[in-house]
Amino acid sequence: MLLVTFLISCVFAVHGTKTTLHVAEESDLNSLIGHAGNNVLQSLPESARSDLVYSMIGTGEHTNLVKLNKQNGNLYTAELIDRESTCGNRELCSINLKVALYSSKASYFEILDVEILIDDINDHAPSFALDSINVNVPESTPVGTIITSVTAIDRDSTQKHRNVTYDAQNTEMFGLQVTQTKDNVPVASLILLQPLDRESREAYSVLVSAADGGQKSESSDINIDITVTDVNDNYPQFGQPSYNISVQENATIGTIVLTVTASDEDVRDNGRVTYGISGETTFFSLFFMIDKYTGDILVKGDLTRISGEHFELEIVCEDHGEQPLSSKVNLTLSVLDVVNNPPMIDVNILSGGGGRTSDNLTALVPESSETGTVVAFMSVTDRDIDDNGNVSCSVSGREFELQDVPSSGYIIVSRLPLDRETTDKYDFTVTCIDAGAPPLSSTVSITVLVQDVNDNAPVFSKKSYFASIVENNEPGKQIVSLLASDKDLDNNSRIRYYIQGKNLDFAIDSRSGALKAKRSFDREHASEYEVTIVATDSGFPPLTATTTVFVSVIDVNDNAPSFKVSHFQFFVLENMPAGMKVGQLSATDKDVGVNGNLLFSVTEGYKNTIPFIVFQDGSIKTSETLDREEKDRYVFQVKAYDLGSPTIVSTADVTVRLVDDNDNAPVINYPNKENETIVVFSEKTVGSTVAVIQANDADDSGPNSDLEFSIVSGNEQKVFILDNTFGTLRINKEREIQADETFSLRILVSDKGYHKKTAETKLNIILKYVDDTRQSDGGPRNAMVTTSVVAITVVAAAAITTILCIFRRNAQKKKKEKQNRAQHIKQSQQVVPIESLIYKPVATKQVTFTEEKELKKADMTSSTTDHEDLDNMELYNSTGTSMFTNSLIECKTKMLMDDCSDDSDCGTNYDSGKGGSYLDVYKLSDKSWVSHGMASNSPSTHCERAKYPTVADIPVPTSGIAVYTKTTESTPDVAASLFHLNSKKCPSPGPPEDRQQCQRKHVWVVRPRDDGNDALVEHQKDICYVK
Repeated sequence: MLLVTFLISCVFAVHGTKTTLHVAEESDLNSLIGHAGNNVLQSLPESARSDLVYSMIGTGEHTNLVKLNKQNGNLYTAELIDRESTCGNRELCSINLKVALYSSKASYFEILDVEILIDDINDHAPSFALDSINVNVPESTPVGTIITSVTAIDRDSTQKHRNVTYDAQNTEMFGLQVTQTKDNVPVASLILLQPLDRESREAYSVLVSAADGGQKSESSDINIDITVTDVNDNYPQFGQPSYNISVQENATIGTIVLTVTASDEDVRDNGRVTYGISGETTFFSLFFMIDKYTGDILVKGDLTRISGEHFELEIVCEDHGEQPLSSKVNLTLSVLDVVNNPPMIDVNILSGGGGRTSDNLTALVPESSETGTVVAFMSVTDRDIDDNGNVSCSVSGREFELQDVPSSGYIIVSRLPLDRETTDKYDFTVTCIDAGAPPLSSTVSITVLVQDVNDNAPVFSKKSYFASIVENNEPGKQIVSLLASDKDLDNNSRIRYYIQGKNLDFAIDSRSGALKAKRSFDREHASEYEVTIVATDSGFPPLTATTTVFVSVIDVNDNAPSFKVSHFQFFVLENMPAGMKVGQLSATDKDVGVNGNLLFSVTEGYKNTIPFIVFQDGSIKTSETLDREEKDRYVFQVKAYDLGSPTIVSTADVTVRLVDDNDNAPVINYPNKENETIVVFSEKTVGSTVAVIQANDADDSGPNSDLEFSIVSGNEQKVFILDNTFGTLRINKEREIQADETFSLRILVSDKGYHKKTAETKLNIILKYVDDTRQSDGGPRNAMVTTSVVAITVVAAAAITTILCIFRRNAQKKKKEKQNRAQHIKQSQQVVPIESLIYKPVATKQVTFTEEKELKKADMTSSTTDHEDLDNMELYNSTGTSMFTNSLIECKTKMLMDDCSDDSDCGTNYDSGKGGSYLDVYKLSDKSWVSHGMASNSPSTHCERAKYPTVADIPVPTSGIAVYTKTTESTPDVAASLFHLNSKKCPSPGPPEDRQQCQRKHVWVVRPRDDGNDALVEHQKDICYVK
C-alpha cells in the first residue's frame, strides 16, 4: 500500500480508460470474466509490460462478487452470482470497479474503470401460489361472470425471460381472460361462458398452465375445482292435484285422516318442506291439526260437536330456502253424523284480552267496570234435531248472568259492582242442556280476575306523628319513620313520600319514609316544628294522603344563665334589723326544664365574708344590723347556675351601698359647760360678731349632718341674731344701757334629717357698760382686763371666721364650676341617652333623643360610684329635703310602726334586676306632667321641656333615666325627673293648671363622666351620682 501511494505521488498518472466485460449469472466459481486493461496493454512499450502490477482500489457495490489477479490483470468470479438477488428486476445489472495499473521501471501509473455486466439467463419458471384451488359458484351465476383469477410469477429479471402466457383445458363451460396489472403482471381470469344448473351437473375441473418467453420455455400448472352450489329455484310439488276425504264423528283423537306428500328438487333447506293449512279457522283448529313435517292430518277434538260439518281448505307446502317457495293443494273434509251429541259451548272472552287454559277460560275485568259490563260472548250449537237440539243455558252464582243475543248466542255480563279489594277472583260455570231423552249437557268453567284500578289512596298508619330530636344533632339523623299503605296492587300501591312545600329543615327518604334532619337544630331558636308529609302512589292518576309530623326539639343544657345586668347595685338603710331584704337578682336561661331552672348563691370567695345572705331564689337579705359609719359599701360576686348536667354557671357583681340613717345627734363643741360665758362691751356696733357656735354631726354629709342654728330663748328683745347656717352670733340692734346687762341665751342646734335630732347649749352674754367720761382708780386695771377679754374673744372669732370663709370660698368656687357645667348642658336642651349610664371601658358620648322610638332603645343598667363622691349621695326635692333618705326613713318608720315584712315594697330599695336605683319614680303617659317629687310629703313640681309645645308631645322613655328641664319665662326655675319603668308606685301628678313654680333655683342635668363609668347629676348645691 505504501508502494502504491509512493508511485502515485512520483510518477506520471493516466486516468480515464474504461473496460466493459460480461459475465453470465450462475457462472461457476473462478470463472474468467476478462482482462481488466487489455486495451491499455497494446499501447504500452515492451519495457513497461514486464513489471506491470494490477490492484483494485476502493470498495464499490458488489465488488465482493469478483477478484483480480495482480500479476496478469485477469478478473474471476469470487462467488456464485444470482442476478435476481443482486439487481432485482432491473434490466441493466453491473459491477463497477477501479483498477490501478502501474510500472516501477517505466514510471507508469494509470487507473482503469472496469464495468462488468451480469447477463440474465432463463433460470426461473413461472409459478402459481397454489397447486389447486376450490371455488363455489351458485347455479344462478350470470354468464360472463369472472369465477376466479390466478397469477403466475416468474422471478427472472429481464422482460424476455419473465413474459408469462396462460392456457386452459376443459373449457367448454369456462373461458380464460388475461389482463395486466399496473405493474405489468399478467393475470388469468376464469369466466363463465354458459348458464349453470346444479340439478344437471354439480362440479367442474379446469387446468390452467403458465409458460415464460425464454428460448427454453419453463411452465407450471394450477387446477381449479368448481362446485356449483344450490339456489332455491324449484317449487315443492304435491303428489296429486287435490284431496277429498270424510271422517266419522266418532273418530278418536289422534286418528290420521289423511297424509299429504310433496317433493322439491333442491337440496338441503331449499329442498326441505313443511306443511300447513291455509285459511285455517280457530274453529277448525279445535278439531283437526296437520303434522307440518309428515303431512298427516289428525283428529284433535271431539268431532261429535261438528257432526255434519264440511270444510273447504288449502294445504300449503313450503320449502326452507332463504327466500321460501311454496305450493298449495285443495282439501275438502266432511264430518259424518253417526251418533247423538250434547250441546257444544263456544266461549269467546271479550274483557281484558282473557285467555284459555287447559281447565277453564279466564277473563280480566277492571274493578271500575260498571254493572252490565260484557265479560264474554258464548255461542251454543247442537247438531241434533227436534228436542235433542233444543238447548237452554244457565250461570252459577249471582255475580254474573247470561243475556240472549238473538240468532247469535249469549253475552255474559256482570250483575253487581266489582271491588278487587273485597274479592279479586270469581269462578263460575255455564251449563247448557238439551231437551232430549235422556237430556245431554255441556259445561264450561269461567274465571273472572278483577283487575286493580287505582281507587284507593294511601293511608298513613297514624293520623299524625309525634317525634322528637335532641338539639345540636348531626345533620342527616333520622327522626321518625313514617308508614303508609295502599290496598291497591303493583304501581297503584307503590308509595313515595314527599315533604309538602319547600323545607330547609327536614328531608324524607321517598322510598322508606324515614324523616331526617337536614341541619342541626337549636331549641332556643325553635322548639317545635310542624311538617306535612305527602304519600303518593304510582297509579294513574296518582292518589295522595297527608299526615302531619310534630317534631319537638329536646333541650340540651347548652346555654349559660344570663344576668339582666353584669353589675347589680342596691341600697339599704343602715341600722335595719337582720333579715332585711336588700334586693332581688334576676337572670334568665334560654334552656328549659331543669336546664333552665336557676339557683343563685354567692361565689365561693365571698362566703362568710359579707353580712348578706344570697338565697337560691336570688333574693339578698342582711344577716346582721349594718352601720354605715363603720362601712358604707359592700362589693361581692354572685353566681347563677342551672340544674342541667353538666351545670353551667354565670357570675355578676353586686354593690350594696349603705344609706345613712339619722342616728347621730349634733354635738356642740362651743359653748360648753366649761366655757359658756362671754363679755361684750356696749360700744360694739350692729353686725359685730359676738361668738360663733361650733357643732358637728357624725352622720353622712347631707341633710343628716347639715346643721341649723337657732335661739330658743333669752333673745326676746332681739338684741342678737344667729346665722342659722354658719352659727355666727351677731349684734342685731343698738341698745343703750346704763349698767352691765346679762343675757342667757338657749341655743338649739338641729340637723336636717327626716326625723331631726337636736342639741342645746346655754350661752351667757354680759353686755358691759362702758362710760368713757368717768374715770376711777380702778379704771386702768379694769380696762386692761376688759381689753384682754375682748381681745381674746376677737382673736378667737377672727380665727373661726377665717376658717369658715376659707370653707365657704372653696364651696362657692366648686358651686360656680358646677353651675357653669349645668348651664352648658341646660342650654343644649338635651336628654342624655341611657347608654351614658351604662358601664363601658371607654368614655361615652351625649346623644340627643328627638324621637320616642330612640328613647325606647334605652335600658337601665348598673354602674359604680367613686368613693370621693359618697358624701354627696343625696337627691333633693324642691324644698331641699332629701328624697333619697326620706323615702328610706319613711319605709323604716312604717316597718317599725306597722310591722311590715321585709318583702314589702316600702321596706326595700332594690332594682328588680334592672340595675336602677331604689327610687319610686314615674312613667310618662299622654297628657301627663313630669314630677320629680319622690317622697309622699314632698310637693310635686311639674316641668316640661321647652322643645315641645305641649307635654303630650314629650317622648315617652321606655326604660332608663331621663332628665327634663324647663326654661320658660313664666317658670324660670328648672326641675328634673328620673324615670324607672318598673316603678310600682306612681303618684298621680296634678293637672296642668295646678302646677307650681319650682321653689328652688337649681338645675339638674345628666351627662357622662370623664372616666366613662357613671352619669353625673349636677345641682346648684350638691353633686350626686345616680345609678
